[in-house]
Amino acid sequence: MHNLIDVLAQNERISLCKLTELLQCSEHLVLKQIAELEAQGIVIEKSAVDFRLIPQLARLDEAYLNHMLAPQKLIIKPVIHSTNQYLLDHIHQLETGTLCLAEYQTAGRGRRGRQWLSPFAGQIIMSMYWTVERTTNLEGLSLVVGMAIADTLKQFGAIGVTLKWPNDVLLNNRKLAGILIEIANSPNRLHNLVIGLGINLSLPKQQNSIDQPWAELIEVLPDIDRNQLIIVLVKNLTFYLDYFKDKGIDDQFKQRWLELDAYLGEEVSIISENHRTIGVEQGIDERGYIKIMTSEGVQYFNGGEVSLRKA
Repeated sequence: MHNLIDVLAQNERISLCKLTELLQCSEHLVLKQIAELEAQGIVIEKSAVDFRLIPQLARLDEAYLNHMLAPQKLIIKPVIHSTNQYLLDHIHQLETGTLCLAEYQTAGRGRRGRQWLSPFAGQIIMSMYWTVERTTNLEGLSLVVGMAIADTLKQFGAIGVTLKWPNDVLLNNRKLAGILIEIANSPNRLHNLVIGLGINLSLPKQQNSIDQPWAELIEVLPDIDRNQLIIVLVKNLTFYLDYFKDKGIDDQFKQRWLELDAYLGEEVSIISENHRTIGVEQGIDERGYIKIMTSEGVQYFNGGEVSLRKA
């Protein structure tokens, strides 16, 4: 499957005969794999002589993105296993701030190893390599990334965007974007981080295997320019990361979080492997921990240990 979509992504049009030659399989198997891609919602135009992959939105403009984001280094792949994994695999060759973008990823993953489904050219799929001193406290970092996404979307006029602690961006209470931050081993005496994010812009309607309510940005911004959104997002993300490096989760950030907090003042459940705590959500502290008013008083929870659900 991965080979098929990779070939389709790199060719404007391609014949069935050529596909069988490149993939080294029968016409029957090629047609079966095409049908499986179509079942995911990927549009493949068929004629009497060839096939053409139709992107969900306009494809990434590599020349424009490189020009507008210079001197930041960009790696753009039509098809990739995972943008996070690509950066992790090449970490020793990268400059801090290097970005990896893709139209489609075959092994996208979210928090706690959950699958992150990917249409072709229907999302922002992006990872950034970022380094900070080992003395920097990384608690609350995913909240900062979520804030950068939410404020960027609001800058474009998106209404109904909120944040669900610790690392989901919601649109009208449905998941719009997710964040996955991974730490790489490196001998450079720094925290070497790969910050991955995925934002749903336009998802195929046939895609029905997502296990939670999801949203797409075109619901509120039907004419969104994906390339322009990426440029503003990268600049905002860089600014927020530098702010976090210098000031951490300060009072200004905590106040902004309250303004975007999806469940502030509502009864929620905090779920760990062996326990469930119910209480009223009251924002975050300077570590980025969630504050919950329970029958036993205020309790604090770390995002790496638990999940939050509306009670």
